[in-house]
Amino acid sequence: MKIVAKVVNAFTDSLDGGNPAGVVLNSPDLKDCQMTDITKQLNVSETAFVFKSNKADFKVRFFSPKIEVNLCGHATIATFFTMASEKLFPKNHNLILTQETKNGILPVTIEFLDNGNVKRVMMTQEKAILKDIYIDIFEIADSLKISENDIDTSLPKQAVSTGLFTLPICIRNLKILKNIKPDFDKIKNICEKLNLGSFHLFTFETLEPRSVYHARNFAPLYGINEDPVTGTANGAVCSYLLLNKIIQENNLICEQGDIINRPGRIFVEINKNLVKVGGIARIVKEKEIKI
Repeated sequence: MKIVAKVVNAFTDSLDGGNPAGVVLNSPDLKDCQMTDITKQLNVSETAFVFKSNKADFKVRFFSPKIEVNLCGHATIATFFTMASEKLFPKNHNLILTQETKNGILPVTIEFLDNGNVKRVMMTQEKAILKDIYIDIFEIADSLKISENDIDTSLPKQAVSTGLFTLPICIRNLKILKNIKPDFDKIKNICEKLNLGSFHLFTFETLEPRSVYHARNFAPLYGINEDPVTGTANGAVCSYLLLNKIIQENNLICEQGDIINRPGRIFVEINKNLVKVGGIARIVKEKEIKI
């Protein structure tokens, strides 16, 4: 059997920016091991497999090269951008669809420009959940191979989830963030111990004045040492900042990926703890895979 898969860059309109995801539309009845293998062959962090659903407009399953994940922001953006670009549904100004995921049924809004092109795709996440984390800051700094003084410890020591738990870590400036070369085995061990999906590092020093922060995301637990641009984690961390009254704005832009030459921009909208995350995308290539 042959599968047609696309590689789509999410959170960018360029061929070499953002976060590449695999997209398989009209997926046949595949085994989990086949879906992880397809993700490996595409050389992407996650692939979205689209199925028919009796509960929503579509059922979407997300696979990393190692395991299935409950939800993936950048792969969701890539998937619905691809379906819109291939004219699989009408071009309404704000088209709202639903996807059945392991995290429940979640709305996705596709915004179109007047010329019919996709302006951006915004996915609705779960309400943010905060949980206190009990870990010595030295252990976190040691895993990142930086000084404890490089971390802003005035922020609450909490993990946050809008689908997957991530640990927000505020770094004092962009130079420190840029130069971090972590010990991924130590990060993985901490994530396993604290039931986290990733470390989400950020600094309020940004490249563009409109951005709320500049970020890096480390997720070795999922076989992704550094994720170029992360949808779910940015939505979660913006919620963490808003809920803790560290920021007041609820219409935000996050920077990520520039440090590893995959620049992307994530739009985050938070209204009464309802979190939407999104951006633009670009279809890079199509690949036929034999399974």
